[in-house]
Amino acid sequence: MRRSVLAALLLSLGLTLWLASRPIERWLGLSRHDSAPIDARSDAEPAHPPFTVAVRISRAQTVAPELVLSGVTEPARAVVLRAEVAGRVVETPKPQGAFAEEGEALLRLDPRERPERVRELEARLAQRELEYEAARRLGARGFQAETRVAEARAALEEVRARLAEARAELERTVIRAPFPGRLERRTVEVGDFLEVGREIGVFVATRPMLVVARVPETRIGALAPGMVGSARLADGRVVEGVVRFVARRSEDQTRTFRVEFEVTEPSEDIPAGVTARLVIQLPPVAAHRLPASVLILDDAGRIGVRFVDERDRVRFAAVTIVRAQGGTVWLAGLPEVARVITLGQGFVSEGQEVRVHLHPEREDEPAA
Repeated sequence: MRRSVLAALLLSLGLTLWLASRPIERWLGLSRHDSAPIDARSDAEPAHPPFTVAVRISRAQTVAPELVLSGVTEPARAVVLRAEVAGRVVETPKPQGAFAEEGEALLRLDPRERPERVRELEARLAQRELEYEAARRLGARGFQAETRVAEARAALEEVRARLAEARAELERTVIRAPFPGRLERRTVEVGDFLEVGREIGVFVATRPMLVVARVPETRIGALAPGMVGSARLADGRVVEGVVRFVARRSEDQTRTFRVEFEVTEPSEDIPAGVTARLVIQLPPVAAHRLPASVLILDDAGRIGVRFVDERDRVRFAAVTIVRAQGGTVWLAGLPEVARVITLGQGFVSEGQEVRVHLHPEREDEPAA
């Protein structure tokens, strides 16, 4: 009897546990036949449709990039004139601002006794030449010792050296133009007494004229001597020229590099110190002509463009602005043919699948 009651109790307990296991399985997300988790989204549930973006098909074009810099005109050569001998100013043939050819006199000092000194040495030189000639002839015949001939020659050379020095000192009393140019500033007048080394003025070359600009370190690699370009001066004139010098050491304070652009046209009437907009032509590159509105920044701060690949997924390309004009930019760094996102680029991310809508505007024609 007791065994029958115990069997009945065990059968009832097993049935109860089996019935209770079904809601527990559903609550845990398990089936009776498979312990793996079931996808919460049923096949019958509709998936979210891809986000729709507007794209424009853009093809790369060959473009000559331009590097635009701000510069200032400078003379190619400028020197500070100084007195090489002491003396009083007796004449200023060229007024301040006057043009002078190379070798023309700009200022004269009182020569004092220097001309007489030159004439004295010239006479002594003539005497020493006669004495040496006589000694040489006697020595050749054996009537004069070789030492006497050597002494006569030494005396002759000594007078020649003193005469050359006296002539040079006399020549230094005249300050001359070192090259064709303009007497930009004169700091002395007739009657002033000058010591050796006293500043007389500043003389500058009128040709060639330079436009000097500073290039940031990120763009210095694109420049090289020989590149052509143009400069628009503050008065509106546009002059052509060529890059003649690119520094390879940056300036300590600005971390920029000096670039000299030589104006190849006549430049006598271009003043120094005038601001100029310098445009240098760089080697041609393949670039896309697009509206500036397509440009974005990625998380790393790089400027770029979002486009759609052949699988309709969003991609990001870092680009370089080759040229800009108004609302249009020429960009390098995209594939040769690219479906560039023109609307909706701010609402999608890298790798996201999208639905493509072709921009209604004409192909390769950026918006105004």
